[in-house]
Amino acid sequence: MPSAFPQATVGAVNLTTNGVYWPSLETSPGAFDFSHLDAVVKAAADHGAKPLLILGQTPQFHSSRPNAAHVVATVPKMAAWRHYVAAVAGRYKARIDYEIWPEPGIKENWAGTKRQLAQLVAAAANIIHTKARSAVVVGPAMVLRMRYQQKFMDAFYGVRVGGKAVGRYVDAVGIDPYPEPKGTPEDSLTLIKKARSILRHRHVRAPLWNVEVNYGVAGSHASVGAWSNRKQQSYLVRNYLLNAGAGVKRVYWLGWFRFSEAAIQLVKPDGVTPTPAAASLRVVTSWLLRQHAGPCTRNAKTHVWSCKLVRKSRASWVYWTTRGKAVVRAPKGSRHVATMTGAVSGTRAGKKLTVTSAPMRVYH
Repeated sequence: MPSAFPQATVGAVNLTTNGVYWPSLETSPGAFDFSHLDAVVKAAADHGAKPLLILGQTPQFHSSRPNAAHVVATVPKMAAWRHYVAAVAGRYKARIDYEIWPEPGIKENWAGTKRQLAQLVAAAANIIHTKARSAVVVGPAMVLRMRYQQKFMDAFYGVRVGGKAVGRYVDAVGIDPYPEPKGTPEDSLTLIKKARSILRHRHVRAPLWNVEVNYGVAGSHASVGAWSNRKQQSYLVRNYLLNAGAGVKRVYWLGWFRFSEAAIQLVKPDGVTPTPAAASLRVVTSWLLRQHAGPCTRNAKTHVWSCKLVRKSRASWVYWTTRGKAVVRAPKGSRHVATMTGAVSGTRAGKKLTVTSAPMRVYH
């Protein structure tokens, strides 16, 4: 990122892919090298984007099981964890946001217990908030694709540390709601709703952040087949609309680089030129900014999804269908139709509009 920032206006950037996990920052016991992270944080700040640093994983020399096969997933020694978090938070304070651990619901990422993870969260949150009261602590990024992963999230947020529920230590709850490889944005929404159900059950009131998402992700570093530009654009636009409608406060897309393990690409093979999907990111941004997004709903008969957006008492609507084609009538006050590619045409109230899998916005 220091040498090539995305050609997009973004409010926050997840540093997962920037080589700044704990083992890269503490090169030997007690010796830190922040030069690369300094450059990354500066690049983000220069572009008005808040960096999200993932504090895990564990260096071998601080592991409670240094000979384990996946040593980065092992539980770190608490004294070392506290020293590391204090060093990072003391340096960056509230200039960055802090996610505790990446995807602990996957065994290659976390080999400890839920209680041990909760203890890391509590310790880190106390240190970070002491260094910078306004700093944002994000809970470990929970994957939800499998039933056992949902149970992991539920059990984790049921843990208490120091007489206090672990959910009270975090300022935001992080989830990675990747659906199955053939899953849709609507399937991802189902996982988001599951996360909300878990948080209600555990009385967690912190806002929900989608800290990592893409589609067609098979897992285990498997490559996926190529998707048409139209499908990539449709899924990306639907993703952001559904997340907004579900009240998700932030969405981090993986990623602004060529990533063979996911189906939707935002840059062409040269690593620089934006793709049609990136162009549609600009479109959906223009649809959503400064709007209040209500819950998106599905018509069971026609399979048409609709999202209502309101700004200063003026409403607009976005429609798409997940099966074939359908027809809707333009609502009262409608004057324009915008496609996910940015094309705009005229319409009028009551006019029949053909709805497809490509979202369209109808507005005044």
